[in-house]
Amino acid sequence: MLKKLILASALSLPFVITTGPANAFEFPDKPPVGELSANVSYYTNYIWRGEEQTGGMSIQGGFDYSVNLVETYIDAYVGTWAANLNTNGFGMELDYYGGFTGAIPLVEDYLSYDVGILYYDYPGASSQHSGDNVDGTGGSGTQGMEFLEWYGSVGISGLPYDLGISYYFGYSPTGFAQNYDYTYHNISAEIPVPSTPFTLYGGVGFTDSDLDDNTTGYGFTDYLVGVSTSAFGLDWGVQYTTTSDYAGTGVDADTTAGGDHVVGYVSASF
Repeated sequence: MLKKLILASALSLPFVITTGPANAFEFPDKPPVGELSANVSYYTNYIWRGEEQTGGMSIQGGFDYSVNLVETYIDAYVGTWAANLNTNGFGMELDYYGGFTGAIPLVEDYLSYDVGILYYDYPGASSQHSGDNVDGTGGSGTQGMEFLEWYGSVGISGLPYDLGISYYFGYSPTGFAQNYDYTYHNISAEIPVPSTPFTLYGGVGFTDSDLDDNTTGYGFTDYLVGVSTSAFGLDWGVQYTTTSDYAGTGVDADTTAGGDHVVGYVSASF
Protein backbone atom coordinates (compact mmCIF):
# COMPACT_ATOMS: atom_id res chain seq x y z
CA MET A 1 0.00 0.00 0.00
CA LEU A 2 2.79 2.41 0.90
CA LYS A 3 4.57 1.73 -2.38
CA LYS A 4 1.32 2.41 -4.26
CA LEU A 5 0.86 5.75 -2.44
CA ILE A 6 4.43 6.78 -3.18
CA LEU A 7 4.04 5.82 -6.84
CA ALA A 8 0.74 7.72 -7.11
CA SER A 9 2.33 10.81 -5.55
CA ALA A 10 5.30 10.61 -7.88
CA LEU A 11 3.06 10.32 -10.94
CA SER A 12 0.91 13.25 -9.90
CA LEU A 13 3.83 15.55 -9.01
CA PRO A 14 4.82 16.53 -12.59
CA PHE A 15 1.19 17.31 -13.40
CA VAL A 16 0.93 19.72 -10.47
CA ILE A 17 4.22 21.40 -11.33
CA THR A 18 3.47 21.92 -15.04
CA THR A 19 -0.13 23.04 -14.79
CA GLY A 20 0.16 25.42 -11.83
CA PRO A 21 2.18 28.23 -13.48
CA ALA A 22 0.14 28.03 -16.73
CA ASN A 23 -3.12 28.63 -14.88
CA ALA A 24 -1.59 31.51 -12.95
CA PHE A 25 -0.74 33.55 -16.09
CA GLU A 26 -3.21 36.19 -17.28
CA PHE A 27 -2.99 38.85 -19.99
CA PRO A 28 -3.23 42.44 -18.67
CA ASP A 29 -6.62 44.17 -18.88
CA LYS A 30 -5.10 47.40 -20.19
CA PRO A 31 -1.76 48.84 -21.36
CA PRO A 32 0.68 49.94 -18.64
CA VAL A 33 0.48 53.47 -20.09
CA GLY A 34 -2.44 55.07 -21.92
CA GLU A 35 -5.74 53.61 -23.05
CA LEU A 36 -6.66 51.23 -25.85
CA SER A 37 -10.15 51.13 -27.37
CA ALA A 38 -11.92 49.50 -30.30
CA ASN A 39 -15.11 49.98 -32.30
CA VAL A 40 -17.12 48.06 -34.88
CA SER A 41 -20.17 49.14 -36.91
CA TYR A 42 -22.61 47.87 -39.49
CA TYR A 43 -23.98 50.39 -42.02
CA THR A 44 -26.55 49.74 -44.72
CA ASN A 45 -24.46 52.01 -46.96
CA TYR A 46 -21.14 53.84 -46.59
CA ILE A 47 -21.55 57.55 -47.38
CA TRP A 48 -18.45 59.76 -47.10
CA ARG A 49 -19.12 63.49 -47.21
CA GLY A 50 -22.21 62.94 -49.34
CA GLU A 51 -20.53 60.48 -51.72
CA GLU A 52 -21.59 56.83 -51.86
CA GLN A 53 -18.71 54.40 -51.31
CA THR A 54 -20.30 50.94 -51.32
CA GLY A 55 -23.80 50.95 -52.78
CA GLY A 56 -24.73 48.46 -50.06
CA MET A 57 -23.75 46.89 -46.75
CA SER A 58 -20.58 48.16 -45.07
CA ILE A 59 -18.73 46.66 -42.11
CA GLN A 60 -16.47 49.19 -40.41
CA GLY A 61 -14.21 49.17 -37.39
CA GLY A 62 -10.95 50.30 -35.85
CA PHE A 63 -8.56 50.60 -32.91
CA ASP A 64 -7.36 53.68 -31.03
CA TYR A 65 -4.56 54.24 -28.54
CA SER A 66 -4.30 57.44 -26.51
CA VAL A 67 -2.10 58.76 -23.75
CA ASN A 68 -2.53 61.84 -21.59
CA LEU A 69 0.33 64.33 -21.79
CA VAL A 70 -1.15 67.27 -19.87
CA GLU A 71 -4.20 66.61 -17.71
CA THR A 72 -7.36 68.04 -19.32
CA TYR A 73 -5.48 69.90 -22.05
CA ILE A 74 -3.40 67.50 -24.20
CA ASP A 75 -3.99 63.87 -25.17
CA ALA A 76 -1.94 62.26 -27.94
CA TYR A 77 -3.54 59.50 -30.00
CA VAL A 78 -2.98 57.17 -32.94
CA GLY A 79 -5.43 54.82 -34.61
CA THR A 80 -6.50 52.81 -37.62
CA TRP A 81 -9.90 52.27 -39.21
CA ALA A 82 -11.15 50.04 -42.03
CA ALA A 83 -14.24 49.57 -44.21
CA ASN A 84 -15.20 47.51 -47.22
CA LEU A 85 -15.72 49.31 -50.54
CA ASN A 86 -17.54 48.33 -53.72
CA THR A 87 -18.45 51.37 -55.79
CA ASN A 88 -15.09 52.12 -57.43
CA GLY A 89 -13.99 48.57 -58.13
CA PHE A 90 -11.68 47.96 -55.17
CA GLY A 91 -12.52 46.22 -51.95
CA MET A 92 -11.13 48.01 -48.89
CA GLU A 93 -10.33 51.36 -47.31
CA LEU A 94 -7.74 51.36 -44.54
CA ASP A 95 -7.06 54.64 -42.74
CA TYR A 96 -4.24 55.61 -40.39
CA TYR A 97 -4.32 58.73 -38.24
CA GLY A 98 -2.74 60.47 -35.30
CA GLY A 99 -2.96 63.78 -33.51
CA PHE A 100 -3.63 65.74 -30.35
CA THR A 101 -6.90 66.57 -28.60
CA GLY A 102 -8.04 68.22 -25.39
CA ALA A 103 -9.69 71.26 -23.86
CA ILE A 104 -8.66 74.83 -24.68
CA PRO A 105 -7.09 76.58 -21.65
CA LEU A 106 -9.15 79.29 -19.90
CA VAL A 107 -12.32 78.12 -21.68
CA GLU A 108 -11.97 74.40 -20.97
CA ASP A 109 -15.63 74.11 -19.91
CA TYR A 110 -16.78 75.26 -23.33
CA LEU A 111 -14.19 74.67 -26.05
CA SER A 112 -12.20 71.62 -27.15
CA TYR A 113 -9.86 70.97 -30.06
CA ASP A 114 -8.57 68.12 -32.21
CA VAL A 115 -5.71 68.42 -34.72
CA GLY A 116 -3.96 65.69 -36.68
CA ILE A 117 -3.12 63.95 -39.91
CA LEU A 118 -5.12 61.24 -41.71
CA TYR A 119 -3.89 58.86 -44.42
CA TYR A 120 -6.42 57.13 -46.69
CA ASP A 121 -5.12 53.82 -48.01
CA TYR A 122 -6.73 51.36 -50.47
CA PRO A 123 -4.94 48.00 -50.14
CA GLY A 124 -5.00 45.92 -53.29
CA ALA A 125 -6.37 48.73 -55.43
CA SER A 126 -5.07 48.89 -58.97
CA SER A 127 -3.15 52.01 -59.94
CA GLN A 128 -4.99 54.79 -61.72
CA HIS A 129 -3.55 57.03 -64.43
CA SER A 130 -1.89 60.05 -62.85
CA GLY A 131 -3.63 62.45 -65.23
CA ASP A 132 -7.06 60.83 -64.80
CA ASN A 133 -10.16 62.64 -63.73
CA VAL A 134 -12.02 61.31 -60.71
CA ASP A 135 -14.30 59.33 -63.07
CA GLY A 136 -11.22 57.48 -64.42
CA THR A 137 -11.05 59.07 -67.88
CA GLY A 138 -8.04 60.64 -69.58
CA GLY A 139 -4.45 61.02 -68.46
CA SER A 140 -1.28 58.99 -68.76
CA GLY A 141 1.15 57.20 -66.49
CA THR A 142 0.20 55.63 -63.16
CA GLN A 143 -0.46 56.99 -59.69
CA GLY A 144 -1.62 55.45 -56.43
CA MET A 145 -5.11 56.18 -55.09
CA GLU A 146 -3.86 56.86 -51.54
CA PHE A 147 -3.90 60.39 -50.19
CA LEU A 148 -3.22 62.46 -47.07
CA GLU A 149 -5.42 64.93 -45.19
CA TRP A 150 -4.46 67.42 -42.52
CA TYR A 151 -7.35 68.24 -40.21
CA GLY A 152 -8.40 70.38 -37.27
CA SER A 153 -11.65 70.85 -35.39
CA VAL A 154 -13.14 72.90 -32.57
CA GLY A 155 -16.04 71.74 -30.41
CA ILE A 156 -18.41 73.94 -28.39
CA SER A 157 -20.24 72.55 -25.35
CA GLY A 158 -21.93 73.94 -22.24
CA LEU A 159 -24.71 75.49 -24.32
CA PRO A 160 -28.42 75.56 -23.37
CA TYR A 161 -30.34 72.28 -23.75
CA ASP A 162 -27.01 70.39 -23.96
CA LEU A 163 -26.55 71.55 -27.55
CA GLY A 164 -23.16 70.70 -29.00
CA ILE A 165 -21.61 72.38 -32.05
CA SER A 166 -18.40 71.57 -33.92
CA TYR A 167 -16.43 72.89 -36.88
CA TYR A 168 -14.11 70.66 -38.94
CA PHE A 169 -11.50 71.72 -41.50
CA GLY A 170 -9.60 69.32 -43.73
CA TYR A 171 -6.95 69.94 -46.38
CA SER A 172 -5.27 67.54 -48.80
CA PRO A 173 -2.41 68.66 -51.04
CA THR A 174 -2.99 65.75 -53.47
CA GLY A 175 -6.50 64.33 -53.07
CA PHE A 176 -7.76 60.97 -54.31
CA ALA A 177 -5.35 59.37 -56.79
CA GLN A 178 -3.05 62.37 -56.17
CA ASN A 179 -4.53 64.41 -59.01
CA TYR A 180 -6.16 67.36 -57.20
CA ASP A 181 -5.98 69.22 -53.91
CA TYR A 182 -9.05 70.07 -51.85
CA THR A 183 -10.32 71.81 -48.75
CA TYR A 184 -13.28 70.61 -46.73
CA HIS A 185 -15.37 72.61 -44.24
CA ASN A 186 -18.09 71.11 -42.05
CA ILE A 187 -20.35 72.51 -39.33
CA SER A 188 -22.22 69.94 -37.25
CA ALA A 189 -24.54 70.01 -34.25
CA GLU A 190 -26.32 67.57 -31.94
CA ILE A 191 -28.97 67.95 -29.27
CA PRO A 192 -30.75 65.42 -27.04
CA VAL A 193 -34.53 65.26 -27.37
CA PRO A 194 -36.00 66.17 -23.93
CA SER A 195 -37.58 63.29 -21.97
CA THR A 196 -36.57 60.72 -24.61
CA PRO A 197 -33.54 58.46 -25.19
CA PHE A 198 -32.94 60.00 -28.61
CA THR A 199 -30.42 62.52 -29.93
CA LEU A 200 -30.87 64.58 -33.07
CA TYR A 201 -27.80 65.51 -35.11
CA GLY A 202 -26.93 67.07 -38.44
CA GLY A 203 -24.27 68.80 -40.46
CA VAL A 204 -23.42 70.76 -43.58
CA GLY A 205 -20.13 70.31 -45.42
CA PHE A 206 -18.51 71.97 -48.41
CA THR A 207 -15.83 70.45 -50.62
CA ASP A 208 -13.76 72.70 -52.87
CA SER A 209 -10.95 71.63 -55.20
CA ASP A 210 -8.90 72.69 -58.21
CA LEU A 211 -11.09 70.43 -60.35
CA ASP A 212 -14.25 72.43 -59.68
CA ASP A 213 -15.18 72.58 -63.36
CA ASN A 214 -18.59 70.87 -63.35
CA THR A 215 -17.11 67.70 -64.81
CA THR A 216 -15.61 65.88 -61.83
CA GLY A 217 -18.19 66.16 -59.07
CA TYR A 218 -16.02 68.40 -56.88
CA GLY A 219 -16.99 71.80 -55.58
CA PHE A 220 -20.26 70.73 -53.92
CA THR A 221 -22.18 70.80 -50.62
CA ASP A 222 -23.25 67.77 -48.60
CA TYR A 223 -26.00 67.65 -45.97
CA LEU A 224 -26.74 65.13 -43.23
CA VAL A 225 -29.48 64.79 -40.61
CA GLY A 226 -30.10 61.85 -38.30
CA VAL A 227 -31.35 60.45 -35.01
CA SER A 228 -29.50 58.09 -32.67
CA THR A 229 -30.04 56.22 -29.41
CA SER A 230 -28.45 53.52 -27.24
CA ALA A 231 -30.04 50.18 -26.34
CA PHE A 232 -28.82 46.71 -25.34
CA GLY A 233 -25.27 48.02 -25.05
CA LEU A 234 -25.24 49.18 -28.68
CA ASP A 235 -25.62 52.50 -30.49
CA TRP A 236 -28.37 52.65 -33.12
CA GLY A 237 -29.26 55.30 -35.66
CA VAL A 238 -30.68 56.27 -39.01
CA GLN A 239 -29.61 59.24 -41.13
CA TYR A 240 -30.42 60.97 -44.40
CA THR A 241 -27.74 62.47 -46.64
CA THR A 242 -27.95 64.51 -49.82
CA THR A 243 -25.82 66.79 -51.98
CA SER A 244 -26.26 69.96 -54.00
CA ASP A 245 -24.22 71.31 -56.92
CA TYR A 246 -22.84 67.83 -57.47
CA ALA A 247 -21.88 67.19 -61.10
CA GLY A 248 -19.86 64.61 -62.95
CA THR A 249 -19.46 63.22 -66.41
CA GLY A 250 -21.79 60.25 -66.78
CA VAL A 251 -22.82 60.42 -63.09
CA ASP A 252 -26.43 60.00 -62.02
CA ALA A 253 -26.48 61.98 -58.78
CA ASP A 254 -29.56 60.11 -57.53
CA THR A 255 -28.03 56.64 -57.64
CA THR A 256 -24.22 56.76 -57.58
CA ALA A 257 -21.75 59.16 -56.01
CA GLY A 258 -23.89 62.05 -54.75
CA GLY A 259 -27.66 62.35 -54.38
CA ASP A 260 -30.12 61.19 -51.71
CA HIS A 261 -29.43 58.28 -49.36
CA VAL A 262 -31.07 56.88 -46.21
CA VAL A 263 -28.66 54.88 -44.05
CA GLY A 264 -29.22 52.79 -40.94
CA TYR A 265 -26.46 51.65 -38.60
CA VAL A 266 -25.61 49.86 -35.37
CA SER A 267 -22.25 50.14 -33.58
CA ALA A 268 -20.40 49.05 -30.47
CA SER A 269 -17.35 50.38 -28.63
CA PHE A 270 -15.00 48.47 -26.36
